[in-house]
Amino acid sequence: MNSIRRGAFAYAVCWALMLLVPQVGYAQLSEMESLKALVRDIGERLQEALKRIEQLEKEKATNRDSLAATPSTPAQADSQVAQPAPPAKGISNAFNPAISVNGLFGGGYSSRPAVTRRLTGLDFQNGFNFQEAEFQFTADVDPYWKANFILAVNRAGNAEIEEGYVTSEQLPYDLLPRDTSLKLGKFFAGFGKHNLLHAHQFPFIDPPLVNQAAFGDEGLKEPGVGLSYLLPTSWFSEITFQGLAGENDRLFRASENAKPRGAYLGHWKNFFDLNDETTLELGNSYIAGRNSDASHRLSQAVGADLTIKWRPLRQSTEKGLVWRNEYIFFQRDRRRDPASRGGGLYSSLQYQFARRWWLQGRYDLLGVPKLDDGRKHRWTTLIALVPSEFSALRLQHSYTIQDRGGPVNQVLLQLSFTIGSHPAHQY
Repeated sequence: MNSIRRGAFAYAVCWALMLLVPQVGYAQLSEMESLKALVRDIGERLQEALKRIEQLEKEKATNRDSLAATPSTPAQADSQVAQPAPPAKGISNAFNPAISVNGLFGGGYSSRPAVTRRLTGLDFQNGFNFQEAEFQFTADVDPYWKANFILAVNRAGNAEIEEGYVTSEQLPYDLLPRDTSLKLGKFFAGFGKHNLLHAHQFPFIDPPLVNQAAFGDEGLKEPGVGLSYLLPTSWFSEITFQGLAGENDRLFRASENAKPRGAYLGHWKNFFDLNDETTLELGNSYIAGRNSDASHRLSQAVGADLTIKWRPLRQSTEKGLVWRNEYIFFQRDRRRDPASRGGGLYSSLQYQFARRWWLQGRYDLLGVPKLDDGRKHRWTTLIALVPSEFSALRLQHSYTIQDRGGPVNQVLLQLSFTIGSHPAHQY
């Protein structure tokens, strides 16, 4: 209220001066006295108005307190909005993690469901089913560490920690060199492009054939530690080294009871701006480790990826193009394993032709070099309605030809939705 009085008084003084100053050089003394009297009258009226405002404020506060204490009718009691209680002592919302939930619901038909399950790694059945839910928790631990935990629940209700790790880009006493980042925990290994993605981030509903053949249903995710260093180049160039447990049952372990013997990984990523609308990304990956056979032979995989993205500046929300290519060669070196050595590739094209619509296609070739059970070719088309970054409805058709076995027709429908504060996806 004091601030109101001061503002009103200042306004009155300025208004009086505006009336007074222009006439000082020309008015007589009697005119000056009349102006002073007018200013005094304005000041008195302002004082009366301020007193009235203060009185009304007091009456309003008194009425509000009385209504809160004894509401006169049930309708008035229901209309009152409860104010949130203050946080308990020692608890602050600033330290709560950002929480998000992603759900995948789908359905489909396959001419050979058992082959579809084997080739895609999906828990597939003809008809509709709940695919997966992911609960993600992300927060800053302190000024040095950031934590990210993802809990996955499958259709049967079984839950597992899909990822749980901390990252840091600086540590006390400059223990972490400049342009270096550290990662510890369980995470998707930095191999290639597709292996880094969660199920709801897949460009297509199912993974590429070569990823499924090399790393299995769950992909290459391992407990371990990783270091990434941004090289001092004129373009973005990052090199990553990771020491992993070697738990992947497709590449390293013959069974779940086998003891993991460790693995190491290297990845080199280069990113170029071709122009203001187009980017080029090149990557190379290598992982190796001793497998769980009695001879503890070396299992390894090497990969290369190329991605080109185009997004016009003037239609950035309505047009876009992504061309992604990846090749993987793997060698498990196990005895009596019909698919212990082989490779494959995929090439996919994603085109955004309207604000909420995407049209996509992918070609998979598994068997370069040729596997013991022959080669497999798959052609996939997909159309997606993406209302926002939090939901997508996708319809996909795939046709697979096998050297050994008949062709497979497959139609999949999937709804992906996210609630909560969801971190940005991999670029």
